[in-house]
Amino acid sequence: MSTQVIIDRGFRTQTETLFKDDDVTIQSIFAGKYRRYHSKSFLWHVTHLPTLLKNMRDIVLLGFGFIQSLAILVLHRPDVIFCKGGFVCVPVGFAAHLLRVPLVIHDSDTRPGLTNRILSRWARHIGTGMPTEFYPYEISKTTYTGIPVNQAFVPVSRKVQKDYKQQLGFNDDQPVLLVTGGGNGAESLNKKVSEMVGELLDSGWGIIHLAGTGKTDRLRQQQHAMPAKTRKNWHIEEFADMVPCMLAADIVLARTSASTLQECANAEKCVIGVPSPHLDDQAMNAKFFASKQAIITINQTDISPHALYDVIVSVAGAQGKKLAHTLHTVFARPSAAADITKLLLDVARTTTVK
Repeated sequence: MSTQVIIDRGFRTQTETLFKDDDVTIQSIFAGKYRRYHSKSFLWHVTHLPTLLKNMRDIVLLGFGFIQSLAILVLHRPDVIFCKGGFVCVPVGFAAHLLRVPLVIHDSDTRPGLTNRILSRWARHIGTGMPTEFYPYEISKTTYTGIPVNQAFVPVSRKVQKDYKQQLGFNDDQPVLLVTGGGNGAESLNKKVSEMVGELLDSGWGIIHLAGTGKTDRLRQQQHAMPAKTRKNWHIEEFADMVPCMLAADIVLARTSASTLQECANAEKCVIGVPSPHLDDQAMNAKFFASKQAIITINQTDISPHALYDVIVSVAGAQGKKLAHTLHTVFARPSAAADITKLLLDVARTTTVK
């Protein structure tokens, strides 16, 4: 069976590197986005010229993407289409509806995105990253699958964790903090950590700090000013393989994106969540996970460096283990990819039979 992958033209190069299998064919289409800012009024959106022009341009791109999607679907006649959100899915979803091709969608965050709210009315089935209570979808066609992440994110024994710590250059009995601001890093989170890093290092901690592209210079300057014995325990990288970093860590200080929380849940890690003040989805994720006593959340704009240090140290023992256990028990979904695949196959088989 061959697989057709339809993607936004703007991400073609990046996405092609993810697919090396000869059975996967990539088809690119045009797609725009609808820029809307909750802090701004409707009047601002129609009078702010840069935003208005970009939205008008992207409406045209969506039209081109719709025509391209129609051509691709007519040519290949897929049995089922899977959309994961993002505005690139809108023209594909419209084309699928027009051609009566079954559509399966997936929603990761606690709040449905605009794309999935549009496509849900036509979806044959919907997978969700969070419990179904958060979504306004028909229960009969909704399944809580969790979010597909790397299957290497699993709970590991203390011995295996020590091995990972040694591989990364730490002492095997050293507490390790993983700091990650997501795929692009987070300047504000990096700054907050830099203000308390000396206190944490002096307490014997090791730190894996994934700062993001182009966001390490200032941190490295601060690191080089430290004594050699101290700075060797502060590992600063733009990006790194998340699996050994996650499995070595005792505590993860991170943004509360749905994917990051899923990785931590599957790996049974203690999480201190720092939602982005600019992303409502992260705030809702953080609030929900904290309500289940699965993570601790902090507001980066309110917490002082010393208070952040106190939070990290306070969850380094039994409390952190309890949080990690709850996070794993309630939210781990290691079979998410398999469950979504089953949904797709069930829909495809039902359609074929009909």
